[in-house]
Amino acid sequence: MPASEVLALPAPYNSEPGPGEPMKPSAAAASMDLPPGFKANLFAAEPDVQNPIAMAWDSRGRLWIAENYTYAEAPTRFDLSLRDRIVILEDALGEGRFSKRSVFTDELQMLTSLELGRGGVWAMCPPQLLFIPMAADADIPSGPPRVVLDGFNVPLENYHNFANGLRWGPDGWLYGRSGASAPGEIGVPGTPSDERIPLRGGIWRYHPEKKIFEALNSGTTNPWGHDWDKHGELFFVNTVNGHLWHGIVGAHFVPGTSIDPNNRTYALIDQHADHWHFDTSQGWTKSRDGAANSLGGGHAHIGAMIYKGNNWPLEFRDNLFTFNMHGLRLNREILEREGSGFAARHGRDFLTSADSWFRGIDLSSGPDGAVYAIDWSDTGECHERNGVHRTSGRVFKIQYRDGSVSTGLPMTALDSLELVRFLEHPNDWQASMARRLLAERATVEAPSVNVVNALHFLFESTRPVPVKLHVLWTLHAMGATSSDFLRRQLKHDDEAVRVWAIRLLTDSWRLDNSDSKRPKEADTDPVRASFVDELVGLARTESSALVRLTLASTLQRLPVAMRARLASELSAHSEDAHDHNLPLMVWYGLIPVADSAPEALVAVADSCAWPQTRQLIARRIAEEVESRPELAGALIQAALKSPSLDRISDLLQGLADGLKGWRKARKPQGWDALCARVGEHEDADLREKVRDLSVLFGDGRALDEVRKVALDKTAALSARKSALQTLLDNKEPRLRAVCEELLSTRFLNPLAARGLASFNDPEIGEKLVRAYGSFHQTDRPQLIAAIVSRATFVPPLLDAIENGKIPRGMLTAFDIRQIRSFHDPSLDARLASVWGDARESTADRKAQIAAFRKELSPENLANADRSQGRVLFQTVCGSCHMMYGEGGKIAPDLTGAGRDNLDYLLENIVDPSAVVGADFRMNILRLKDGRVLNGMLSNRTERTFTVQTMTEALVVERSEVLEKQELSNSLMPEGLLDALNAVQRRDLIGYLLEKTQAPLPK
Repeated sequence: MPASEVLALPAPYNSEPGPGEPMKPSAAAASMDLPPGFKANLFAAEPDVQNPIAMAWDSRGRLWIAENYTYAEAPTRFDLSLRDRIVILEDALGEGRFSKRSVFTDELQMLTSLELGRGGVWAMCPPQLLFIPMAADADIPSGPPRVVLDGFNVPLENYHNFANGLRWGPDGWLYGRSGASAPGEIGVPGTPSDERIPLRGGIWRYHPEKKIFEALNSGTTNPWGHDWDKHGELFFVNTVNGHLWHGIVGAHFVPGTSIDPNNRTYALIDQHADHWHFDTSQGWTKSRDGAANSLGGGHAHIGAMIYKGNNWPLEFRDNLFTFNMHGLRLNREILEREGSGFAARHGRDFLTSADSWFRGIDLSSGPDGAVYAIDWSDTGECHERNGVHRTSGRVFKIQYRDGSVSTGLPMTALDSLELVRFLEHPNDWQASMARRLLAERATVEAPSVNVVNALHFLFESTRPVPVKLHVLWTLHAMGATSSDFLRRQLKHDDEAVRVWAIRLLTDSWRLDNSDSKRPKEADTDPVRASFVDELVGLARTESSALVRLTLASTLQRLPVAMRARLASELSAHSEDAHDHNLPLMVWYGLIPVADSAPEALVAVADSCAWPQTRQLIARRIAEEVESRPELAGALIQAALKSPSLDRISDLLQGLADGLKGWRKARKPQGWDALCARVGEHEDADLREKVRDLSVLFGDGRALDEVRKVALDKTAALSARKSALQTLLDNKEPRLRAVCEELLSTRFLNPLAARGLASFNDPEIGEKLVRAYGSFHQTDRPQLIAAIVSRATFVPPLLDAIENGKIPRGMLTAFDIRQIRSFHDPSLDARLASVWGDARESTADRKAQIAAFRKELSPENLANADRSQGRVLFQTVCGSCHMMYGEGGKIAPDLTGAGRDNLDYLLENIVDPSAVVGADFRMNILRLKDGRVLNGMLSNRTERTFTVQTMTEALVVERSEVLEKQELSNSLMPEGLLDALNAVQRRDLIGYLLEKTQAPLPK
């Protein structure tokens, strides 16, 4: 298709300043170094495809591409003057290259992924997951996008780890990914904040009919690729802190850029690859530019595919492939069972490209068994600093010899019995698509008896396990499996079937309770209690560690009161004592037990054969030693009954970890007997732990010892926090030096800043300001609060804002008023110059604010029509303010503002001139030609002003200005709420208070 026929969009532009151009598309394909017998053909390239960020297949075998133009370089982040689009590429002639191209939509922004099914297209456009309906056999939307989920927030200062990766799972749920440094609070539109599900990295899923969202695990840095093996086990790839992970449900994985959301996990599961693709001793930042090619290419991994097609040779089947961005290659990972899960072995790299612009970003096995790969085609990486090249992009087709298999599509033309036969197809693409179509048809019309019988016959036959699993997943997605049928599979002779029987049974109860806001927790439910009895019995006798891992995951899906029994049976398996996953997975399931029935933890520890789990239980109970000393006493008594010192050693380690950083604690019952038992034992480490804890239980540790813990870089973060808090509470003489040393330690520095704020020394203010970059983005408001707590700290803060080292937006209206409260004329003048003006509202304005506050009660706002509020916003505010990418750029973008505070909203709307930022002051210009212009001044050059009025932007020569007067008034007019009636005020404020976008009215 010639460039002139590419759909007209707001013209994508290239801001990439780097020299040169990408290799010609055909040459780039020819340059790929592949194993013997393989070849790479060009399937599509610019201008027909540009900036491809994700791909998906429809049931007709057509490839859908998500093109992202809005992603931009820092500090722009996203250029919302552009639009993203979805294009459809079809090889209608069977020539291995697209011959027909159409545009599905060009009305999206911040598009990171797409998937097809259930009557339309699913599009991830953070902060929202959208569903775009599509009529059968039509390639255009049949209605406007509908917001399915929201809350996938994009941080202001970290905009490249956000939600992505839509893919249907074998269980019929829609799966996705998110980076840990883009924390989300997820729910269907309108979900109250206290009912939203926190998302802190890892994998999530959504049930399209029941509208249930689940965060399946947490951690890692930036997962950008996942797939399932032939048995339905999920694997995903990641950047920086380990590249390949088994996607265990309920796992807390090692985080790379954030901290775990649960402070009681204590220990985290590391990656499942037995190797790295860069030298970890040198750090990931030194693995660029080919420096790590001998190890696999570098730290950044994008896209994941477990090959299950029928075109490539068998030696590659069931291997995982992922693009290594800096290595310009495709890494190969060989997945092998190890313990309860898997280990990934380092396979020989499958592909390398000679094109320095090659940025492989996704790959997928297609309906013909060949592999299709998309290339973003740029010189940058995920955190662009200089620019984006938007006008290039490629799709390559990689196949073995000429062995692509005819697809016989479209599959939509097949009846349901014919689709059942496709579940046996040697190309998993066909089997998976047949499963999806059968499930979709079942949502419209109940499956026939013949279809269900055919599925059961196939399941009961001697077919291979992957075929049986496709049948099992299909029956479940169709709603054609009974609880009795699934429970019978708990005794199936294959571990994979038993695994999925457990998962689908627990899913069934979750879905059955979907009408309630939370799953039933009552332990009196006889059906669930009976199921738990079966799981406990299975855990006692189960020979498969993978099944035991599934049971450990299931712990977190059971009522808390039912967990200890299952945990006891699982942790009694001594063969799992040093397993990569199980000791921690069982502990994660037990964490809430400590809050409701901590004595049950003592019982679990008594039968537990796993040292790590015993230590973690002791650590948790140690934290309760002041309020529940009998629990630690019970642990001591149980340990003393053991003939060996192993349990005492684990107990001491757990107590030491739990009480690290404490200065003094209550001595538990039985401690003296334990000391006598250890006595003069030859293990010096044991004796040292006993001596240290005896001091803690006696006169207390010296503050010097506590200080050492706070400064110990190898100690756990929780212990260091506890120690630092102890130093603050006791006003330790060397507190200032300790806090200054910890100002550069992320997640400890908010507490250090608070400690330093107790010292009235201007030098401290300068150090706090210089430390801004060391604080995690979520902790920076605490730093600013510490700085503005003292007048002597404020001048260096204002200097940093003026010099652009700290964004002006970090100062909120509350911070401004705090600075004003010092009543220091010099500070007020400096603040007005650097930030803007702030004054007290008049008595009339205060009375008006109070009246609106009374009118807009929580009960009244609960009835707000947020969709109508969005329309009002567009009418009343949208010409100046932008929100969620819509609106004008005259006034501040309100997307990330402090809108969840009613007082903040009312003060800024009713009295907009009370706090006016320097960029938003009103100016009056008197011109030589007699005109008088009112507006904001922007884009000031030596020769011109740009005057932004309420309706237009005018460029004015400085030489034409007779007089310029800067006012303290805001461009925003007063009385906006007065012009609305009570219902309109309710709807508008209700819309503004919510942190998620509302759908437009139908």
